[in-house]
Amino acid sequence: MEQFDYIVVGAGSAGCVIANRLSEDPSCRVLLLEAGGSDRRMDVQIPLAVSKLWPNPDLTWGFFSEEEPELGGRRLPVARGRMLGGTSSLNGMMAIRGHRRDYDGWRDAGLPGWGWDDVLPYFRKLESHWRGDTPFHGGSGPLCVQPHPAPSPLMANAVEAARAMGFPITMDFNGERTDGFGMPDFTIRDGRRHSAADAYLRPALSRPNLEVRTHALATRVLFDGRRATGLAWLQDGEEKQAHAAREVILCGGAINSPQLLLLSGIGPAGDLAAMGIPALCDSPDVGANLMDHPGAGMEFDLAPSLAFEKQLRLDRLMLSGLRWLLRKDSPFGAPPLAISANVATGTDPNHVDLHILLIPLAMESRVWFPGVARPFGPRMGAMWSLNYPASRGWLKLATPDPRAHPRIRFNLLSAEEDRTEMVRGYRTLRSLLAQPALANVTGDIRRPENSPESDAEILEYVRATAATAYHPSGTCRMGGDERAVLDDQLRVKGVDGLRVVDASIFPRLPGGNTNLPVIMVAERAADFIKASR
Repeated sequence: MEQFDYIVVGAGSAGCVIANRLSEDPSCRVLLLEAGGSDRRMDVQIPLAVSKLWPNPDLTWGFFSEEEPELGGRRLPVARGRMLGGTSSLNGMMAIRGHRRDYDGWRDAGLPGWGWDDVLPYFRKLESHWRGDTPFHGGSGPLCVQPHPAPSPLMANAVEAARAMGFPITMDFNGERTDGFGMPDFTIRDGRRHSAADAYLRPALSRPNLEVRTHALATRVLFDGRRATGLAWLQDGEEKQAHAAREVILCGGAINSPQLLLLSGIGPAGDLAAMGIPALCDSPDVGANLMDHPGAGMEFDLAPSLAFEKQLRLDRLMLSGLRWLLRKDSPFGAPPLAISANVATGTDPNHVDLHILLIPLAMESRVWFPGVARPFGPRMGAMWSLNYPASRGWLKLATPDPRAHPRIRFNLLSAEEDRTEMVRGYRTLRSLLAQPALANVTGDIRRPENSPESDAEILEYVRATAATAYHPSGTCRMGGDERAVLDDQLRVKGVDGLRVVDASIFPRLPGGNTNLPVIMVAERAADFIKASR
């Protein structure tokens, strides 16, 4: 059996960080396993192509939820990256950490060392920010964080409308004030996506003590008694194994990490017995506490001068592609976005419940050319989602076959407060769009077609169209209580030599995107691991 000091499962946002940091010590032998293949594809590198990646079976796991009871039985796609870089190679690239209260909430819930003052140094450590070194940003980290290279002219209208409603304006979602309307930064470098694989893995590939294997599907953690001693995986149709002298670190994300724990005999004893898997450790919350940001959207006609749709005309698109290849300063170099916002819409000004995106493009826009029927005219997409949903779902094994997808149910909108906040979010967005600065450049509402007015009608529309933000989290949560899967140093309770490092560890969703928080967690975990040697 091959011998390593550490085995890392999953080369995503967390796994690339862990592999890099542990292999900095030339005496440590590190094996990094990834179920997918290379991310060296042009469609992955082009920021504008982001929405084309999510349904691509060559790049994703193809997960779907079970029928969602509150959504009329609809099954939701769960886009998870299956390639080097993981979901950091197909996400929307927005660099939003969340509010300081999110992390202080983790600390106050029994997780000392996870408050804002504890995690801020790691957020600064991970980034090479365009503002340079400041109290809130790092200027020399691995991950490039840049401003949007070509903000939409619609942004000025949106800012004016937000001010008219009394909402704050922020110049930096990761700075002193993290709520309000503004333009977020992006994980982009010179017009190309900058993923965890770009930032952390590639600089480490030349190290002789780091071995990376792709198309390797982890099947179970190997144990000697209650100590994790290695890993088994499938590769080229064969089962292979390796020994880990120090630790096994699961970085597969909120779907794959709990699945692998269950396959390894760690989880609810009754569920394991039903699958015929001997229970090594009865851990009832493995797969529980599944969270994601629920959201929905609308579409309106938009003044042609403000619409991104003109950039999708075939001849312009070809010219933009050439400019991107030669100079990187084209519309290919960033996702189209007019403005983003995190705002409080209820009675508590500290509860920043709503996230808003305005995009100067129809949700299903396609390439067009004069004389050829255009599926849509110039439009604007307006989307809203909940930062802090109360609904919780679960993940369970469908079969004991590691190649089978697990059962996933988000229970989206199962909590009454989520339904209330989604209705309020719809009304807030309609009020924003009714302000003169936006009403003067938008036209008829195209989606929803019937323009619902009552709470019941709005909720019916939400139930028919809501989806997740592709931010699944919480299924191996850390905590100080007995049911928590992990302790505050991300060690799996009840066994030795095994940690989980990814979004599954979140006890509560941060009010932002999940890529930067996961990389922060991984940077912190790397220090935990090094300190335990």
